[in-house]
Amino acid sequence: MATDANSSSDDGRSAKNIAPEKGKEDKPKPTELQTTAPSPLVDIGINLTHRALRKHWREVVQRAIDAGVPTMLLTGTSVRSSEECLKIAREWEDESGKANLLCTVGVHPHDAKGFLRSPGGGRLGIEMSSEAGGDGREGRSKGTIERMRELLTNDPLAVAVGECGLDYNRNFSSRIDQVNAFREQAILACELGVPLFVHEREAHEDLVDVLDSIQADESVPRLPPVVVHCFTGTKEEAHAYLDRGFFVGFTGTICKKERGAPLRELLPSIPLDRIMVETDAPFMGFVKGRRRHSEPAHVVGVAEEIARVHGVSVEEVCRATTRTACQFFGIEIPNPSIA
Repeated sequence: MATDANSSSDDGRSAKNIAPEKGKEDKPKPTELQTTAPSPLVDIGINLTHRALRKHWREVVQRAIDAGVPTMLLTGTSVRSSEECLKIAREWEDESGKANLLCTVGVHPHDAKGFLRSPGGGRLGIEMSSEAGGDGREGRSKGTIERMRELLTNDPLAVAVGECGLDYNRNFSSRIDQVNAFREQAILACELGVPLFVHEREAHEDLVDVLDSIQADESVPRLPPVVVHCFTGTKEEAHAYLDRGFFVGFTGTICKKERGAPLRELLPSIPLDRIMVETDAPFMGFVKGRRRHSEPAHVVGVAEEIARVHGVSVEEVCRATTRTACQFFGIEIPNPSIA
């Protein structure tokens, strides 16, 4: 989920100071989306419960399907929003007979300050602090964690833990609360063996430290597959994730002339089979004439820009990113020839 309070198309994160060498940065093409993707795409992150999309969500979903995006992941950012996402996904499946919509279940770092509260508002568990000893697992919230566990184990449309992580750009929750909430959710993903959908902004070192410490803890099952979504960091940060076996998600930010320049500079160094595509709709808008809102149909433009920068066909990008996303989330590949 993007986090800029003032713009629906900008996540508020300042681009890292990675200036491309003179003469090496190509000006991106004007934003023109092809009608449909040449091969099915998966948008791994949309915020369909956001007020910009909620009232007409069925039309948004159908436009994406018509554009060649048959599979979308609805991002849960709190227990309540996760439940709402699952309700929408179930309604679509009941009405259409197809599971085009799948969901993540998690608590965004902005909401970490309320992580230990039960859905009904009562505080459960012991609030942890930086002085908490041991492995930091005491005082786990039965309210939040157990409800997440129920959703992830009982609903087949819930396929990942997230959106969770650290956001030191806005700090709507304290850093201590963010780390505690992220650690708890990452451990839950380990216990359930489901993928981890991660948000990170200006918190790379702490986020890596949390995941490394969990990986080193013999009392916790190994980390599941991890994707750092809506990546806007540096080349060094991207490769630190890749070195750990993580995946990276790119949004329409890569299509923006100035803000996308650092990302286009690092993109060629990231193998296609480690990339997933997303819009983070309605945020990260880049299509002209769309009131700065994005839709999952626009993920075709993200694939086009990756293809341009990598010097390969759009179809190759579609096939590679869809194969990766389906394997990552454990979902059916929409076109068997991609496997």
